Amino acid sequence: MTESHEVEELLLDWEDGQLDDQGLARLRHLLKTDATAREHYARFLAVSGLMATAANSHTMFAPEKSNASNTLAAPDTSTIADTSTIADTSTIAGTSTVAAPSTIAGPMATANPRSRARRRLSMNAVLSLASVLAVLLVGRWIFLEFTGSVTREANVETADVSSEETRAHGVAILTHALDVDWAGDSDLQPGDAIPAGRLQMTSGFAQIEFFCGATVIVEGPADLDLKSPLLAQVHTGRLRAQVPPAARGFTLQLDDLTVVDLGTEFGLSVSAAGTDVQVFDGEVELHTGENDRRLLTAGQAVRHDGASYQDVAIEADDYLNIESLASRASDAVSRRYQRWRDWSETLRRDPRLIVYYAFDQDDNWQRRLQSSREPRDRELDGAIVGARPVTGRWPGKSALEFRRPGDRVRVNVPGEWDSLTMSGWVRIDSLDRWFNSLFLTDSYNRGEPHWQILDTGQLYFSVRPKELGTQGPADYKALSPPFWNASLSGRWIHLATVYDMDQATITHYLNGDVLSEHQVPRDRLATTRIGTASIGNWALPTKPEAGFAVRNLNGSIDEFAIFAAALPAAEIRDIYEHGTP
Repeated sequence: MTESHEVEELLLDWEDGQLDDQGLARLRHLLKTDATAREHYARFLAVSGLMATAANSHTMFAPEKSNASNTLAAPDTSTIADTSTIADTSTIAGTSTVAAPSTIAGPMATANPRSRARRRLSMNAVLSLASVLAVLLVGRWIFLEFTGSVTREANVETADVSSEETRAHGVAILTHALDVDWAGDSDLQPGDAIPAGRLQMTSGFAQIEFFCGATVIVEGPADLDLKSPLLAQVHTGRLRAQVPPAARGFTLQLDDLTVVDLGTEFGLSVSAAGTDVQVFDGEVELHTGENDRRLLTAGQAVRHDGASYQDVAIEADDYLNIESLASRASDAVSRRYQRWRDWSETLRRDPRLIVYYAFDQDDNWQRRLQSSREPRDRELDGAIVGARPVTGRWPGKSALEFRRPGDRVRVNVPGEWDSLTMSGWVRIDSLDRWFNSLFLTDSYNRGEPHWQILDTGQLYFSVRPKELGTQGPADYKALSPPFWNASLSGRWIHLATVYDMDQATITHYLNGDVLSEHQVPRDRLATTRIGTASIGNWALPTKPEAGFAVRNLNGSIDEFAIFAAALPAAEIRDIYEHGTP
């Protein structure tokens, strides 16, 4: 385990109220000896203090005023499993002073958090005040020192931020793909940016929208080389291009011919027999040499055999247009939706299901997410709080959107099991919280699972192996490699995690493929249970001021299932393939 990863594990233990004395000593040692560890911890404190200050809330270390006086009380720790004092002002190493953890207490099954804060204040008011000020002041310094965000915003006209700005790569976007079989290892999906380079398909139809504004429908088999937002080379294939005035100058190159659009709609077919160019609207220029140009206007068509032109009859129906492709794509979507519905009807009777929510109820939701498992058990219905119905993976199918901090679906699931499989279709708009909930049990006690996504784009699953407030091994946090980036924003993806007690493994899946597999020490496994829990959020406010951690998923969920079994990889792939929109 790298020291950076170890610091992350220790801080996650701290956040969950599980950091014992040994772990605390290890964390302090790393902070004293490793600059990267200090930076990681510093950012942890900085974001907490800044979130509290900016939002004027009690989320994540927010200081509050004591009712008895104007003295600042100890930091509110309700949202980090009631951790005790979290910072002191001791110097760690070098010339920089960074707040380090001093002591911790048991998890939130112990005394009332407000009473604990008052006792700490009465024991040492000065140290409590110093701790709070240290968090905020150090946080402010770290924010300025490490991120430079304030400087960048204040001096945006002169600051060099190009190396830090999020970037995407591509010259066009794939907007439709109908029965496409891509050659090679390409797995482009509608909505994906297409990078410059070779694009080959053996069959099907693809609608490609270049960033210049030109739309091209390609019929396979085809072999293209996308050069830039204004230029593509065609080796073989049939295509139809629609080029509005804003994209005038869009160019298609061939081995012996160049087609330059002058604001038009035209068809191009390239085969071993030669090249056909047909103009349906507007005009194009054909170049075979530096000074050899020919103008084609609407209604004209030619064949070029490499040496000369031959006039041919125009055949517009041979080239699929945008409207026809959209109609065919819509029919294909309807067929896939019906295929999923048939498969879902069978899944509902799977005896391994603990809960299953298909999100396919009618418009009369009544603020209730109906259990889809058969036979129907209304006790498993979820209570919708805040979240609102939106269009799901297919037109006519619903999903629930979780956008505001309070949005959630409350469930109560009785029972105990050994292995678990969690599966869900998710559309992520952004990962702007530290922890983005998929499914979180309320108290996170012994055997209870937590399934969420970190702001780093890592899938995170854990099960607590001991009772709250007792000594014992910490939970094993299975963190996948980062899988999410901005290019996936707004796109439906399938996530699954398998907790296998027999094999002592946790396996994460993305879109039917293994994302990562983790071997779990036997003493960190536990028989699982759920109880009260939230889909898309975490827990209920328990403090008098009703503060709570912001962990809602910023996105939507469509179809969610938990199985009392460790599903094999083939079944995860089957769920993905039947549910792919």
